Amino acid sequence: MNEIVYHDRYTDEDRIEKVYGDKALRWTYGTIAGRLSLSLVVKRTLFSHWYGWRMDQPKTRDKIAPFIEDYELDSNEFVRGVNEFANFNEFFFRKLKPEARPIDSDPNSVVFPADGRHLCVPDLSKCGGLFVKGEMFDLPTLLQDSALADRYASGSLLLSRLCPVDYHRFHFPAAGV
Repeated sequence: MNEIVYHDRYTDEDRIEKVYGDKALRWTYGTIAGRLSLSLVVKRTLFSHWYGWRMDQPKTRDKIAPFIEDYELDSNEFVRGVNEFANFNEFFFRKLKPEARPIDSDPNSVVFPADGRHLCVPDLSKCGGLFVKGEMFDLPTLLQDSALADRYASGSLLLSRLCPVDYHRFHFPAAGV
């Protein structure tokens, strides 16, 4: 698999994304055995509950400081100090200080609702499908509503992909239906 290159709009540089669990992901998606275990184990509720339980254990606190260093997070943005998290899960859904992600107050602007890697599809009618959570979807399947899919068939879409290094909370700076 290739490196993931992205454009950092703050530094105006192209950078290589550091992927948490890179080796495991390459094995999972890049080998037959990995794809088989993805289908049979990883996508199952039991695995998700087990992994969540595992990351709730106090010993996972030891993962926090190295994670911050490896992925170059700014701990000054966190509401709580690094040593105040009881486990990795608490750190994972950490709150940030309001000034860390200021929201433009201009009523005519819209801001991204989350940290992440963002993919914009300007015209869905020219898109062969959307890759979400390891699966390809067409618009009617994704929306599970053919009338709604017809309505937005030529619309635009913004897909945000959150990674473990990202702030995992959503805010809604604009009203909508």
